[in-house]
Amino acid sequence: MIAHMNHEVGRSPLPEKLDQDTWGSLLKEATLSIGGAKAWHWFSYHFSMLPPHPLGRSIVDACADCEKKLPGLGFQFIKDIAAICGKEKHEPHYDQLLQKLAELLVLRKLLTLDWPAGTTFQHEPAVSAAGKRPELRVITPDRGFLFEVKTPSLLEHIRARRTNSFQVAGRALPMAQVEKLMGDGGLTLPRDNPVKDFLLDADKKFAQFKAVQAETSVLVIVWDDFIYEPITVLKHEQCGLLTANSYLKDSTGTAIQFAYVDAVVVVRHLTYLYRAAGDQPLRERAHALDFGDEYALPNVFIPISDAGLVPDRIRQGLRAVSWDDPMLQRVADYRPKDIVFWA
Repeated sequence: MIAHMNHEVGRSPLPEKLDQDTWGSLLKEATLSIGGAKAWHWFSYHFSMLPPHPLGRSIVDACADCEKKLPGLGFQFIKDIAAICGKEKHEPHYDQLLQKLAELLVLRKLLTLDWPAGTTFQHEPAVSAAGKRPELRVITPDRGFLFEVKTPSLLEHIRARRTNSFQVAGRALPMAQVEKLMGDGGLTLPRDNPVKDFLLDADKKFAQFKAVQAETSVLVIVWDDFIYEPITVLKHEQCGLLTANSYLKDSTGTAIQFAYVDAVVVVRHLTYLYRAAGDQPLRERAHALDFGDEYALPNVFIPISDAGLVPDRIRQGLRAVSWDDPMLQRVADYRPKDIVFWA
């Protein structure tokens, strides 16, 4: 097995002094490569002074946690964030930065779960030099777990939601009705193709590992507060990608299956990253990469194969409640939708 980084749980933790030195080194690297860089960077303001602004501090804290669990990973995140630069106010770069922060959010959470002694971590592993690489592989004494983290570009979609009077969250409505709505007051179309692409890509990555041995695979999708959108795309009974009536079909008209993805977890967190990047109050979170506590609105767990393959340690750690939980279905934001009317 080839892996960029590998580390084992159960070894002696880093001494506190070393932790402080690591945090300081990460802050120095971020301040120089992001705050002090000559090339224009969306986050330069957040690292432009000492101590850093709240978003900068949150990033360094999360990178330090990752570095402690998987040496080299925290510095790699700083390097990756710093490299997304060079074009002033270039929105694709902004989307990429938010996607990188979402990856940092999820990997930090996964790495700091209460895994059993002897657990090892691999960042971007592969079964061969040219193989596809999921974000994280966790190998416990009992089983291996694969995680892929995906985040859509939503800036244009958010603008459309704010502007248009109507929104279709999936492909359930007849096209004639959709066209009429477009003419009546502006229509926001679903962001279903990115979700489709996330599933297809994760399926290919996981397949290479499962060809070697049985492992549990989880696709984590990070979204904003409008969590009904990915839920609709995945589970709407008339068009959901994870249903028999999926809009994605093969040449025989059969719904495409994602045989190598065991479950999807949808994390509602992008809104906090947008606010933090704009230096706005977060209200429900202590900082940008605060994953939330038991009182926060839940994330969603959607099994594809046997739900039991994903243990409570992972589901509870990611604060993921089954999408069809009766209590959750009482909340409108967690139910699939045909159409949304914006007043």
